[in-house]
Amino acid sequence: MSTQQTKILARVQGAAIDGRLKVLRYRQRQFIALHNALLKHRDALLEAIRVDDGYSLEEAKIIYGSALIDLRNHYDALDFSTDFDQEYALAKGASNEKRRIPIQVAYIIPATFSPVFGILSALCAALEAGTCVVIELENTLRTSLPLLKQILLHALDNDAFGIIESRAPPQFLSQCVIVDQRGDNAPSNFTAKRVLDSPLARNVAVVDRTADVELGAAEIIASTSAFHGRSPYAVDLVFVNEFVEERLTTAIIELLRKNSGVTKVTKSASSSIARRTENELLEREVASGKAHFSLSKCRHSELLTRKFSHQAVVICKITSLDDIIDILDTGDAQKPAVGALYLFSGAKEAKYLSQNIASQASYVNHIPAQLMVGPVVPLGYQTKLQCRYTRDMFETPSPQTSPGPRSHLVSTIFKKAEFIDKVAQKPLKPTGQAPSGAWGFFEQGIILGALVYLLPIVGISTAGIGFVFWKALHVSRG
Repeated sequence: MSTQQTKILARVQGAAIDGRLKVLRYRQRQFIALHNALLKHRDALLEAIRVDDGYSLEEAKIIYGSALIDLRNHYDALDFSTDFDQEYALAKGASNEKRRIPIQVAYIIPATFSPVFGILSALCAALEAGTCVVIELENTLRTSLPLLKQILLHALDNDAFGIIESRAPPQFLSQCVIVDQRGDNAPSNFTAKRVLDSPLARNVAVVDRTADVELGAAEIIASTSAFHGRSPYAVDLVFVNEFVEERLTTAIIELLRKNSGVTKVTKSASSSIARRTENELLEREVASGKAHFSLSKCRHSELLTRKFSHQAVVICKITSLDDIIDILDTGDAQKPAVGALYLFSGAKEAKYLSQNIASQASYVNHIPAQLMVGPVVPLGYQTKLQCRYTRDMFETPSPQTSPGPRSHLVSTIFKKAEFIDKVAQKPLKPTGQAPSGAWGFFEQGIILGALVYLLPIVGISTAGIGFVFWKALHVSRG
């Protein structure tokens, strides 16, 4: 590690110790300075993002705009009056049980996909929490990262924020919350206060017979076409009900041809050795990006478990909702967990699938555009569309509690042993469930149906029988 890098880490540690970022007004000024700097260099950043990955100007604007909107959301979350009340709650004799304190330093390892957004989203969440930040930026041929480095160093406090070119020593990392956006490092590789790991997992779309098939096709293709299909939230695998398979594949092929001209389309099935050999070739083409579409009839195809980083759509035909659940059974260690689950179906079908398929998040009849930019949300945290990272990821609980009416002092607790024993023996409140044998909803429905339909029939039949009997009796007497 170079002398310059050692000095940077020492400065950041010093700023973390003196606690300057705990002052809300200071954090607000840092946000404003960063926002102004990003606006000032907007055109240069857009061009750099566009050139680095061959994106269109619209795609570059989405990345840039998403980063600034993320910044704004974190800035707007800072509220001086709330912060003031919480800080002085204890001094006023009140409790602050929701109090959280920042982890001193965040260490960001950016992803290769949309690193500008990835860096800024993590940095802004850390800044909202009051956490100092170190960013690991290796030498690269990209033009956007050196430009972003220049912007950050000129806009932010260089004691509270630092940028280094190589991995910090283990002693420093052990005091940090590590934000690993690349998804290729296991958390066990780091010894840290906390590791925010973004593991890559396949994203699954389901198109049921109750779905708007054309909408499903449009959303699926849009997710795999945007940013050259490199988004970690792009669809990897599509399950389609056999009754709408032809409609979906036709719509997808048409969209692929419209978006990218002549697109190679493959269909695979396993019927013979020669056919299986052809399938293996086709699957390799899809896996390598030479083909963009595959209709797989083989449930054991490797494509069904692949995570793609390019434009690819793999479709598997299913017969029922339970069929999908069985295939995606995450109890099997050989099958990776589902990341995002996109459900195109009726509301009841979506509810059933989302309950029975383990995923990080489920979305019904849409693929959120906000997900397409940036890294995967760290495992174990809620996926929020407003911000990729949240303040609580960089904090730890530290409640402050004052004695209240229900407080029990340890010095007097044994005098209350009899009272506590009586309270503990009180029965639990009833569940509210009807007693055994009581008429439930279905029983009431059956009885009501019998009254409505059977009672008139029984009445008419009885009257008819009585009339016949009376008539016969009258004739016999006559």
